[in-house]
Amino acid sequence: MMSASEKAVVLPGKTRKIPLKRLFVGIFISWTACILVSALWNEIQHDKEVRGILLQAGKVTLERDDLYRQWVAMHGGVYVPVTKTTQPNPHLTPEMVSRRDLKISPDLTLTMINPAYMSRQVYELAREKDMTIGHLASLTPLNPQNMADSWEKRALIAVGKGEKEYSEMIKKDGQEYFCVLRPFRIKKPCLKCHTARGDKEGDLRGGISVALPVKDFHGSASVGVHANLLGHFLIWGIGVMGISFGYVTLTRGEAARERDEEQIFKMAHFDNLTGLVNRNLFQDRVVQAITVAKRQKKKVALLYVDLDRFKAINDTLGHEAGDSVLREVAKRLMELVRETDTVARIGGDEFVVVLQGIEDRQELAPLARKILASIRQPFLLKGSEHTVGASIGISCYPDDGEDLDVLMGKADAAMYQVKNQLGGSFRFS
Repeated sequence: MMSASEKAVVLPGKTRKIPLKRLFVGIFISWTACILVSALWNEIQHDKEVRGILLQAGKVTLERDDLYRQWVAMHGGVYVPVTKTTQPNPHLTPEMVSRRDLKISPDLTLTMINPAYMSRQVYELAREKDMTIGHLASLTPLNPQNMADSWEKRALIAVGKGEKEYSEMIKKDGQEYFCVLRPFRIKKPCLKCHTARGDKEGDLRGGISVALPVKDFHGSASVGVHANLLGHFLIWGIGVMGISFGYVTLTRGEAARERDEEQIFKMAHFDNLTGLVNRNLFQDRVVQAITVAKRQKKKVALLYVDLDRFKAINDTLGHEAGDSVLREVAKRLMELVRETDTVARIGGDEFVVVLQGIEDRQELAPLARKILASIRQPFLLKGSEHTVGASIGISCYPDDGEDLDVLMGKADAAMYQVKNQLGGSFRFS
């Protein structure tokens, strides 16, 4: 059986609960999303910065290599001693150079190094020392070692269409490289070797590429990346603590406000002594019940209950004993009605039972008898048993009236007729 307060409806104007949990979950998700977006943006900027550094380093390397090549070409090639690692260049034919090799002494032979040969040796040395890897690349090379690989072919096609340079991030031998290729066009000093092939000044002969190990650059920048991530994590953590503190503070405040509102609501709509519906909420309940009854074409009954011999208990045993009787009567009445019915205390020792969904007023008599029998049961007050009785007046909607005042007036009149006849019974209006 529900208590009177549990059966109370929420009246218009009662503040609804603010969904603080949902609000703060939204704030938490938004805050986390902002931090993630910021961290991601910083990571993207970092990658752009590293890529820019790699591109600049590649350009510097290519410009340096081009300068060396121009120097060698400007001098028409240079002669160096023949060794195990520097053998005469078989691709320098007599049509290209008149004297490829010079016999200086029985123990010393010099051979000409042209720009391509010089570049290849420098790049091989860099590869051995795990430094920046360079490569002469061509789609139609004299030396098969200069055949362009897959990415260099893409780069040569791009520069052939007018690109000044081509860069790309690739993986090679399990390592990530940033590769840059610049076109190699025939210059006047280069004609000494390339005229025999039919090349002309300005022709695209191939390209010079460099591959820079990305790990070397990321390694130096990783400290900044870690600091950035740590900073974002700390800011996120501080924000989460602030959100949590705000949530706890507002939740406590909301709980206190709800308790106050609930207390005010109960004081305004429920009897402080018995916990029953008071006159204000009783009137609203009757109006609601009549509205439903009109729609369902049924009856609403009011049982006006007034205690007999209650004043004697108050006068002889005191108000504390009287309050105990009122609380016990309220409890007994609540035990006899349905959850859809209402029990209200509207005065000192006056109660009203509101019954809904009544088909025939004759079905009210058994309940009235049960109420009388229940109230006649002894009350244990200050160690001894005492009894009271009750007088009940009954009115029904729509038989006895169609508004609250009329129905209450007729139930009250019927109740006083019973009381004038010594009480302990019930009477219909």
